Amino acid sequence: MKPSFFQLFRQRLRQFARLDYRDLPKSQILEALHKTQMDGLPFIYISFSLMFVVYALIQQYFLNEAGQLAMVLVAWGSAAFLLVGFVVLLQDRVPSKHAELATAVVAAVILFTILLRFYFNNEPKQSANLALFLFGAGVLFTSGWLYFVMQVFCWGAWAIFISHSPIAGSDWIYFGVMLFVATFTGLVAHWVRLHALRRAEILRIVEQRQRTELVQRTTQQQTSYAVGQRITSILELETLLDQIATLIWKRYDVYYVGVFLPNKNQLAIEAVAEAGSGILPGGLQLRAGLKGLVGWVLANGRPLCIDDITRDFRYDPAEKAPNAKSEILLPLKMGDRVLGVLDLQSDRYSAFSPDEIPNFQLLADQVAIALENAQLYAEIKRFNQQLEQKVTERTYALQEAYGRLERLDQTKTDFITIASHELRTPLTIVNFNAQMLLDDNDIRSNDYYLKWAEGIGRGAARMEEVVQSMLDVAKIDSSSLDLYLAPIDLGFLLRQIGNRFKDALQQRNITLAYADLSRLPEVEGDVEALQKVFYQVLVNAIKYTPDGGKIGVYGRFLPATSDAAHSSGDVELVIKDSGVGIAPDVTELIFEKFYQTGQVMLHSSGKTSFKGGGAGLGLAIARGVVMAHNGRIWAESDGYDETNCPGSRFHIVLPVKQPA
Repeated sequence: MKPSFFQLFRQRLRQFARLDYRDLPKSQILEALHKTQMDGLPFIYISFSLMFVVYALIQQYFLNEAGQLAMVLVAWGSAAFLLVGFVVLLQDRVPSKHAELATAVVAAVILFTILLRFYFNNEPKQSANLALFLFGAGVLFTSGWLYFVMQVFCWGAWAIFISHSPIAGSDWIYFGVMLFVATFTGLVAHWVRLHALRRAEILRIVEQRQRTELVQRTTQQQTSYAVGQRITSILELETLLDQIATLIWKRYDVYYVGVFLPNKNQLAIEAVAEAGSGILPGGLQLRAGLKGLVGWVLANGRPLCIDDITRDFRYDPAEKAPNAKSEILLPLKMGDRVLGVLDLQSDRYSAFSPDEIPNFQLLADQVAIALENAQLYAEIKRFNQQLEQKVTERTYALQEAYGRLERLDQTKTDFITIASHELRTPLTIVNFNAQMLLDDNDIRSNDYYLKWAEGIGRGAARMEEVVQSMLDVAKIDSSSLDLYLAPIDLGFLLRQIGNRFKDALQQRNITLAYADLSRLPEVEGDVEALQKVFYQVLVNAIKYTPDGGKIGVYGRFLPATSDAAHSSGDVELVIKDSGVGIAPDVTELIFEKFYQTGQVMLHSSGKTSFKGGGAGLGLAIARGVVMAHNGRIWAESDGYDETNCPGSRFHIVLPVKQPA
């Protein structure tokens, strides 16, 4: 039912009058209004000062009225008074909380001049000046009660002038109506302006707060990225920690940054890396006791945010940099183990907020990973040194054989070292702790914490999948992919794999249709390996098909010909999608390792979401497995177009029987 005119009017009026304070205290909004009002007062004072100068000149040289000399002197005095006020306001000598009082002063000066003129020329037409003032004051003031007092005073003065005026008649009634209209219009203008000012200040404060949060998050992300770069490029513990401490100090502009680790006998805690302006020229190297702030964080594994260091009962002078006043301490944790403490100190009181702890803790977790990696690297380095020493002790008879095997061994060693050292160790820790969180009754009873714990678990599972893909690529590159051949029903296998994407297809409203594959002959192949082929190709089709699209699976038997490579014939499968397509110049590149179309940083994180991210290994694995089966795989498309979506077609040809 269509609303009536009055209902529509009432609805629009309610929408206009309603003011969303965005959880801001009214005192903060009032303070912002006063600040804005005070910023404009110097201009108001100098403008009216110039107006009084012009008014004085006009009064002196062009008008011939009663009380001319007094009005000229008052005009010059008002101009001088407002000029002095302009100078005072320009020097920020008046607090913003007195903005309404300063506004009332300039309004009183103007009103005094109007009433003085009314006094000397008590006639109805002088009411026009009073009406103009009543309307202008509504725009000038932001305080409703001050404006109301000014209105009452004006009406009272006007009533007095009427009672003493020698002129009587309808003119006074006419100008009384004018005063009423000016009063009403001024009230409307005052309310609309005040409402608009409040809304503007609320939006400005919210925007400023959001900008501050954005700057903080950007700084944290940039620092985390820079720390991550150093973690992957530097494995020497001392060099790595020194660079991380210096980086954090420069990015967050704190007084002192220290990385504290317990010494070998666990009886003392020492700063192994320091940075900041609080460090003396000869170095500082603070030491912390087991009962101080650093010791408490190390023992309890929980962060601390201290507004005043010396007032904390755990304060220890030996662990404070000179002139440090506030502090935030974060545990360097790997699972349940606390490796050390990241300490940030400031030379200002209350420089850190408890709200900043999560962001800083992410940074501390990266430092913990750096510590763990550096320790693992040191162990591997020692092991390599021992291994090299033993290898050099081998006889000359083994050197020739070792030379042939060295390149292959080095490739495998490098990969396994990187995978186990950089990925497996932290991944196992993350996965273990995610499961611990998910099994914890307190976590499961809290929806907020459960959501994050499940997210960690999904991320660890996704990372494990990437690691497995890297292992598959390594096997393919080293020609060490072992196949266990058996007859395979491709139609059944494809439907099994398609069922794994049932939820993803339903969420994105994508239709997966199968042609009749029952007449295709069974092929000889490795079930597990071919599962990976079809899984990766279907994932690729889902990722690059917009929501509401279609994916089709077709197949046909290719009989053997006289020049065919396989005498038993081949089976060709085609997976066709209605996605964004593939550019002609990259139809081969997409099967290369780590190749991804578009800007990688703009990809979403979900592996089945539209243009989702990935390691860029899926199609490389698919090609390697198909080639290991003596088959072929290629892609066809009419081009890349995200608007028209020409789609793409992936062809997979597998021999029915593998060659002997």
